[in-house]
Amino acid sequence: MVEYKAGIVGCGGIGRVHAATYRSIEGIEVVACCDINPTNLNAFSEKFHIARRYSNHSEMLEAGGIDILSICTWPRTHCEVTVRAALSGVKGIMCEKPLATNLNEADEMIDACRQNGVVLAIGHEHRFDPQCTKAREVIDAGGIGGLKLIWGHCSLDLMNNGSHVIDLVDYLNGDVGAVWVMGQIDRRGKRFGVANHPDMYVEDMAVGHVKYRNGAEAVIELGEFAPQDFRFHVIGDKGQIEVNAPDSFLKIVNADGIQYPKILEADPFHEEMLELVKAIEEGRDHLSSGIRGRAALEIIMAIFQSSRNRALIELPLNIKGNPLEEMIKEGIV
Repeated sequence: MVEYKAGIVGCGGIGRVHAATYRSIEGIEVVACCDINPTNLNAFSEKFHIARRYSNHSEMLEAGGIDILSICTWPRTHCEVTVRAALSGVKGIMCEKPLATNLNEADEMIDACRQNGVVLAIGHEHRFDPQCTKAREVIDAGGIGGLKLIWGHCSLDLMNNGSHVIDLVDYLNGDVGAVWVMGQIDRRGKRFGVANHPDMYVEDMAVGHVKYRNGAEAVIELGEFAPQDFRFHVIGDKGQIEVNAPDSFLKIVNADGIQYPKILEADPFHEEMLELVKAIEEGRDHLSSGIRGRAALEIIMAIFQSSRNRALIELPLNIKGNPLEEMIKEGIV
């Protein structure tokens, strides 16, 4: 029995992941898809047997009949599509990361969903990686004592993989919120458009130092000179945890010695979609809510602003634009 009808905007690689995930969940049927590229649109609709296909997301939403919408488009379109969807009567939205390109857009998206009773979730699926949930469980249980430092790193740029790195640092630290940020970037390559974010300016290297309300700190490294693996080093006053999400590898070092706990397999995309259904039915926020996505975006913007000002930036951030784009326009980087 179909209980939820889903629509997908953006028929690229991540859109295919969303479609396949919906098909794996009993009670969800993908009934509509949209893409501005007719070749992608037709191939997508044929692969997943979707009858309704559109080249314009407004037309798709105006036609109705969609309970859950996946937004798998480039970042600059996230705000427009989310706000339009929130006004159309959908019950839940799964928007890919990053939430938006600046905090002004993020707030517009969150407000539109809140005012219309729509559950807004952001595609930070690593919150559902089994090794990450296990690490969070160990931290919360005091398995490494008081949390002191998390060092997270990966390839690419802050608005790309950095969104995942910062969100997972937040998650491992219990989403307590940050109080200040210091950062620096390098943009020697003067690049525009990288990987799956072809509509964004990117930096070649970024480093951020974040202080959280609970006293813990984080070091975040992205880019050409950062360690290229998606890995987290979690340091407490009584032990350490090494988390490597892609390899399902978890190492715990504490008073009990070195442990490699058995991690049960699970598909994080499947789990984040199930969580969306539960959040809709229970009338609550998603574990990877718009507010959580905004928190990660605020730290990214603060790193840019710290680099711009050559100073520590206290949170909440009092600017709503994108400091990287402003620096580029001013010829600073």
